[in-house]
Amino acid sequence: MRRRNQVQRICVYAVAWALSATVLVAPSPASSHEEFSAVEHQRQTIYHSPQSPGFTSWVAAWTMPDGSLMVSFTQATGPIEGRARAPKEVQDKLNWPPDGRAGYDMTGLDMRNVHLRSADSGKTWQQVSADAFKSCMNGVAGEAQTAFQDGTVIRGVWGYYLPYNPELPKTGYLERSTDGTMTWGKPEVFLDPAKYSAWAKRLRILRDGRLIMLGGVARVPANSRTRREYSGLFEPLLMVSSDRGKTWKGPLPVVPAEHQRNWGGEEFDAAELANGDLLCVFRRPDPADKRREVRWQGLLKKSGETWTPVHAGPAPFPHSGHPDVLATREGPILHLATRGIHWTNDAGKSWHALQIPGTAYYPRTVQAADGRIFAFGHVGGDDAYGKVDQSIVMDSFRLVRSASSQSPQKKPR
Repeated sequence: MRRRNQVQRICVYAVAWALSATVLVAPSPASSHEEFSAVEHQRQTIYHSPQSPGFTSWVAAWTMPDGSLMVSFTQATGPIEGRARAPKEVQDKLNWPPDGRAGYDMTGLDMRNVHLRSADSGKTWQQVSADAFKSCMNGVAGEAQTAFQDGTVIRGVWGYYLPYNPELPKTGYLERSTDGTMTWGKPEVFLDPAKYSAWAKRLRILRDGRLIMLGGVARVPANSRTRREYSGLFEPLLMVSSDRGKTWKGPLPVVPAEHQRNWGGEEFDAAELANGDLLCVFRRPDPADKRREVRWQGLLKKSGETWTPVHAGPAPFPHSGHPDVLATREGPILHLATRGIHWTNDAGKSWHALQIPGTAYYPRTVQAADGRIFAFGHVGGDDAYGKVDQSIVMDSFRLVRSASSQSPQKKPR
């Protein structure tokens, strides 16, 4: 989870939607001898809350069938001081707010899932919707979101973080919108809550049209543990659907069996390689020192209609929020983070740095029909309400083949 041990602060679009209408195009195979660089890098602010300091966090991004870009994020507005606090039983169950950090309690604020849309490749943005929710937590929906070819938008919600709505499932569930995010359908629970607690953090559409879900799963009944206990129980979640999320197969193994126990995290992302394998990048506690967090990576080999984990181990990146990876049309897989952007064209055996700045916090990345890559995130970090003036920013650039050589960062084996 975003915070572990009370005060810890804080795949890819599995393939780029190569949108010429709504056709998914496979990435071009890239030779391991090729080099790539980023050009035309730009950064711009696309949204600020009507209030200052602003609270806008936890971005999702995807492309619509007409090629337009969409983003969503959590917004909170209201008084910084003088609000009611969460009832004690809620604080105890969710271990929230962290000890001595009352400003993280979002009770009493106007909280919204804001949706923006751009029809001109990110030059201008219009607010489409801003559905309301109530929580003491600082985000419950939006990070897992994508669209089908008919325009239906589907998102994942972590119902455990909605204690003020007892009628809602207290586990992960899906919601659908058929009117461009203006309204949402009834909750759709995807795993038996009598057996599992599951949190969807990414929804990706594969080249064959199937939908995969990435996130975390704890093999205990829904709503049966405190937030801190869940933090230690989560292992990577992978599920796959052939009918647009109506039914699911899984949870499927994501890492080899020796790593599943005591994994301790729900945040990871995966990119679909040209051969159908999935390259994953994980956030998890360091197995050798649970007080620090690290990046790991793993490979899932495609086997018929499913995948088999063949490797998981340390990645050559520093910890930096939720992992974000992108399968580009040019062939390489990108790993994007606040502390740098790297590419690989050998399934993660080596990674190379792009000479452009890192992203904003918790990035979400898509590639548009014209090949331009867009990375969205928020200014700040996992901040208490009113402490940082947050905003939503967009980085954009193009990936081109380059004659220059770069020294690879080798992945430890």
